[in-house]
Amino acid sequence: MASDAPFDPCASAQVADFVRGLGSPGLETRIHPLDEMYRFELAAPHRTADAAAIRYFAAGHAIARTVSELAAWRYGSVGAAGRLLDFASGFGRTTRFLARALPAPRITVAEIDARAVRFQAETFGVDALVCGHDPASLAACGPFDLVVAASLFSHLPAGRFEAWLARLAALVAPGGLLVFSTHGERLLPAAARLPPSGIAFEPHSETERLPGEEYGTAWVSPEFVGPVSASVAPDGRLLFYEDGLCGAQDLYVLARPPLPPGAPRLVRDPMGALEWAAVENGKVRARGWARGAADERPPDVRVVAGGTLVVASPGEGPPGARREWLFEFPIDGIPPDRVIRIEAVSARGIPRLLVTETLGPYL
Repeated sequence: MASDAPFDPCASAQVADFVRGLGSPGLETRIHPLDEMYRFELAAPHRTADAAAIRYFAAGHAIARTVSELAAWRYGSVGAAGRLLDFASGFGRTTRFLARALPAPRITVAEIDARAVRFQAETFGVDALVCGHDPASLAACGPFDLVVAASLFSHLPAGRFEAWLARLAALVAPGGLLVFSTHGERLLPAAARLPPSGIAFEPHSETERLPGEEYGTAWVSPEFVGPVSASVAPDGRLLFYEDGLCGAQDLYVLARPPLPPGAPRLVRDPMGALEWAAVENGKVRARGWARGAADERPPDVRVVAGGTLVVASPGEGPPGARREWLFEFPIDGIPPDRVIRIEAVSARGIPRLLVTETLGPYL
């Protein structure tokens, strides 16, 4: 495969089946081989290309769903929003879904990698801009009704964080929204704590394209983000959703007046994890936990092999409670390369991938 030749993981029937289940007919599913979000998924130990693609599409779909919910609160529907800027959009993990909800000419993407910009313009038909490290290098012609920066501020050091937030906030139209995510304190390495400033930073990340001191890994508290937001948008209103982006990152919405009353109630991704798994005597045994939103009963948990439901466990217990799950099922009839998904499904019907693996490494 040439380094710049896109490939379509939906050539695999099980990936295609999963994407059909996301309910985005006509989705452009080609992926650039340099897409770091896909490569990050593929780099996990023992993960197959099919499993990586399923996780990639699931994340992009979840982010786009949250953006659509916010747009529906503000404008009535995402289609009623005017212009959208997807900033630091990479090779389009989320853009491909947004382009199904908005006409492509109303979407602008901005990215530091010229190859990513070219791929998105050619593949999705969006306007695309190359920008640099310095916020002043972003020549985007605003204003935009929606500005989305998913998983950018989770990588910026102090100074750059404030500067980029100011630059993006300046591009938001009156009544518009700036949507961004961060790593919260929950995601700090074990035994680490946030300093009094409310921001911690390490010069390391999954990318090899950018210097670590410019783009590493950052963790911040709401007590840090709040004053920064107030300083860059004094007339703005900051909304905070802990673990609000894919159940993985904290979500912030900086909204400019005029605004509708109240605040958007987002449909939350369930939380959960696999704690232990083994294949013994022709059977799979797996154990973990799952939890829904504070006002929801615990999630259902199900095991799917390819597109076939293997076993399911209905969620029971008081709202917000953590539930333990344990599955045991035979491996007969499950090929070693078949992707097995363990999914938590919230009471409102939102799925979250907890496991995306094959039996091959265990056999």
